[in-house]
Amino acid sequence: MIKMITTGAAPLLKEKQQSLTELYRCYYPKVYHTCFSYAKNQDDALDLTQDVMLKVFSNIHAFEGKSAFSTWVFSITRNHCLSMMSKKRMYYHEDVHNAKNLCAQEMSPEELELREKKEQLELELEHYLDLLPADDKKMMELKYFHHYSVKDLQREFNLSASAVKMRLLRARHKIEQILEVRAAA
Repeated sequence: MIKMITTGAAPLLKEKQQSLTELYRCYYPKVYHTCFSYAKNQDDALDLTQDVMLKVFSNIHAFEGKSAFSTWVFSITRNHCLSMMSKKRMYYHEDVHNAKNLCAQEMSPEELELREKKEQLELELEHYLDLLPADDKKMMELKYFHHYSVKDLQREFNLSASAVKMRLLRARHKIEQILEVRAAA
């Protein structure tokens, strides 16, 4: 009985391996280009691509067929890249501070002050985005940090153009309200 199961499993394993090879061949270049658009360098893009392909392979059983398979793959790609870029941004601030100290000697005091104000505003904006609901935060980050168009956001969130615009408007209003409350305090 065991011999029959193991000999019957070999063709299935070979078929599964061929399917994964085909999947890798078909999607790897597209996933890499998407990862590169986020990472902006080849080494990080390659690492991100490998991570995404492993996620796709290990979660292929979770694909429900509600959308095209390519949409599912690129949703995983975008989400993974955004997650990793967000983590990387935390480390980036420390690197910026060190780099600022190195180049401060080459900047005029006015340029240095302007740069510090800009960095402070970026940190505050990230803080305010963290106060938004997860979907609103994600939509704002995609729109304003990753320059997604309304059409891209429609596809990402499966919403109409007017719904995307309304959610962006409401998210901006929420941030404005937070700023007003903070300014009044």
